[in-house]
Amino acid sequence: MKKALVLSLAVVLGLGVASFAQTFSGSWDMDLVLEINPVQSDALTVDSLTSILVVDYTISGWTFGLNSYVDEDDLFDLNFDVSGQLGAFALYSLLDFDPLTQTPSFTSWENVATVSIAGVDLWGAFVLQDVLYSLAGTGTGWAVGAHGVAGLVEVWVEADFNLDGSMYYWYNYGLDYMLDWGTAQSGYCTGAWASGWFAVQTESCNPSFSNIDIVVETQLACLDLLIWANFDCTHGFDYITIGLNDINIGAGWFQIDDVDVTFTAASKAVTTDFTLTFGSAVCVTPYFDLNQVGMNVIEGITLQALLLNFNYNGITLKAGELFPNAYYIGFNKVGGLVTYSTPLCVVPNANEFIGLWYTADGCCGGAVAGSFVVFFDGIYSLPATPADTSASTGIFDFLLIVGKVEFGITADFSVSAGFEVTDLGLETFSVGFGFDF
Repeated sequence: MKKALVLSLAVVLGLGVASFAQTFSGSWDMDLVLEINPVQSDALTVDSLTSILVVDYTISGWTFGLNSYVDEDDLFDLNFDVSGQLGAFALYSLLDFDPLTQTPSFTSWENVATVSIAGVDLWGAFVLQDVLYSLAGTGTGWAVGAHGVAGLVEVWVEADFNLDGSMYYWYNYGLDYMLDWGTAQSGYCTGAWASGWFAVQTESCNPSFSNIDIVVETQLACLDLLIWANFDCTHGFDYITIGLNDINIGAGWFQIDDVDVTFTAASKAVTTDFTLTFGSAVCVTPYFDLNQVGMNVIEGITLQALLLNFNYNGITLKAGELFPNAYYIGFNKVGGLVTYSTPLCVVPNANEFIGLWYTADGCCGGAVAGSFVVFFDGIYSLPATPADTSASTGIFDFLLIVGKVEFGITADFSVSAGFEVTDLGLETFSVGFGFDF
């Protein structure tokens, strides 16, 4: 996790005069993508440029950071972070600015404190935020949470005040995931960047209660029992869900992944989810789906995709075949399956791919890595993608080649290059470097 946050460089420089152990560290990464324009005699244009500079100053267990983000047009984000230990408390803070507006403006200030008392983990958050990013006023929000284990019982509690609830992510991924909040692309392939984690709901500096989640997880005989209760200011008592998970019904090749019964004050809903439990193959992973109709009827099994992964002597061979289905809509440029929820990531109309990945030690303490992936058109169109009308005239309906290579010149410095070739010719060429100090 990128260590962290707030103060200013003046504070950092002021602390630098102290005689305590202190270090400067950081990184500079830059990637430049050039696009080939065949209409203009193969003229080169800048498709994208990203430069990220991270500078951290560490003293007496505290780390103060300055992080700047530049694209081909502007300095588009600037933030400061700090983290450290104060007695029994661990403190984290992130201060973010938006330099792109006509008058550079404040975006968000997020603060988290954690402590463990008598085996119970406690955390609290305070957020001051420009609610609509310079289009409206600021608002504040609070959140407090507790987590503890007593034998076979594990409990999470989170209360939010003018903040969006984060229990789902805290329960599934942990608090460290939430504190990895530096500026990053908000979604693979989207091109959008976002900072921070918490979201203030309304423009108000008098935060009122908005939500509380209580989660209890334990064992019930041979089952996992999950109880999730929610209260909010709209309904009072919102709902309680009783979930029975990982139910082995003795069928061998499939089981009930979960049965959820959700109660509100005026209704009840029951949902089920069956899952397959096939053993893993040597190097081929099948992606099956049970065709479940209603709550308790299974009509059949659908093979959605096959992925091959084989390693030999530093080389990894991967290949994939995608069949018509309603969940996976294609492959991304590194051969991963893309779901219907992230259509911007997909290589359009690519139903097959084959690729090689290589890693090895470099000559001077660095590492060498490279990949070469070829995508092919299919005989059917995929859901949530354009109709199968690609202009591919290449052999075997070739669509796209993506090549990348990175050379570690030293343990701290590396250079990289890449290209993309479509059935119409060379489309992009990229260069970059990474430097840690």
